[in-house]
Amino acid sequence: MPSTFAALKVRNYCLYWVGLVFYVLGHRAEYVTFAWIVWELTHDPLFLGYLGLAQGVPLVVFQMFGGVLADRLNRLRLLIATTILTAMTLTIAFVLTVLGVSRVEHLFALAALSSVFRAFDEPSRLALVPQLIDRERLPNAIALGSIPWQAGRMIGPSITGIVIATFGGTVGFGLAAVASYVALALYRRLRVSGHARAGHSGHLLRQLVEGLSFVGQNFVFASLIGLALFNSLFGMSYVTLLPIYADWYFRSGSAGYGLLNAAHGAGSLTGTLMLATLAHRIARPGTTLLIGAACLGFCLTVFSQSQAMWLALLMLLLVGFSGTFYLTQVTTLLQQEVPDRLRGRVLGLYSLCWNLLPLGGLLAGALAAAVDARFAVLVGGAMVTVSALVLLTSRRLRAIDHSRAAVHFRTRE
Repeated sequence: MPSTFAALKVRNYCLYWVGLVFYVLGHRAEYVTFAWIVWELTHDPLFLGYLGLAQGVPLVVFQMFGGVLADRLNRLRLLIATTILTAMTLTIAFVLTVLGVSRVEHLFALAALSSVFRAFDEPSRLALVPQLIDRERLPNAIALGSIPWQAGRMIGPSITGIVIATFGGTVGFGLAAVASYVALALYRRLRVSGHARAGHSGHLLRQLVEGLSFVGQNFVFASLIGLALFNSLFGMSYVTLLPIYADWYFRSGSAGYGLLNAAHGAGSLTGTLMLATLAHRIARPGTTLLIGAACLGFCLTVFSQSQAMWLALLMLLLVGFSGTFYLTQVTTLLQQEVPDRLRGRVLGLYSLCWNLLPLGGLLAGALAAAVDARFAVLVGGAMVTVSALVLLTSRRLRAIDHSRAAVHFRTRE
């Protein structure tokens, strides 16, 4: 019986996973440091909004093209190239701040450039995983791959914040750069024996359209990616409104805000570890992931109306658990069933859904301004619940339960 950390016994995946830990640390440190330095230079909240725009737009614009390149080129080489470019960008930011010559326009340009590289990094990173591990341990590997992100969400900003408070913002860029170089050193030790990308012929735009058409014409893949999209636009949008809950509804200030965030993070980490242990024993993955999505939406609706802090913390713990539990299964099914020649493009579209989180926050903020925060979170939770319940009635999606042998679910290359 596979253990919780079975995938880490495989040399290639272990190197990749440890590299991912450092990559995530650098990623979190980078975002926190950019925000702090921009604030130090401007003391204007509007410029923080501009920074978010500089970081977000390149991801939305280039993510799908990153998926196309992941299907045309050697994925490991592409991952190494993007990591080198990201590390160099952070090094430049570090040098400029050390010399005291950095300006806000320099930071915006470097933040945008780093996001461009990450847009090409994410699809190649996801598409590479099946080449690092045997199919039997792939579900375990994907679940374990969520741990650095979930733990990084709680730990990364805290470490960076302490470093900045002690040594100044400049060291934050140094920490991000060093973490990227360590990740690069580990990635260079990977030895991929699977399919190597050998430069597919064809126009980039034509291949992009091919990937979109493939998803659009396959009900299962479109539904799974649609679930992720709904999670970004409606499910996770509550995060934007947590300060309102902490300050106005629970009157607990920054301490309460930290607890609310920690509850979600703890639930996510618990869900990841449980799935890493039990993934191989889930007999009905289609039904299970849809029930998980419905539970996430339901818990959000309860949280939205919570009058007591203890109930809100419990619901966010369950939200984090349910979200990670079902979305990790979505990732696993996509990795297992998407044809390798299209894997980069499909996973690029899937990654794009996660980068629409700011848009979800914008929608939630507008609805909270028009009515109130409780109503905005209630609507988001209801949308996720309804979408999951509708899909739960679909025989085509539930056909996943009857094994990957279902003809209409498996797609031949």
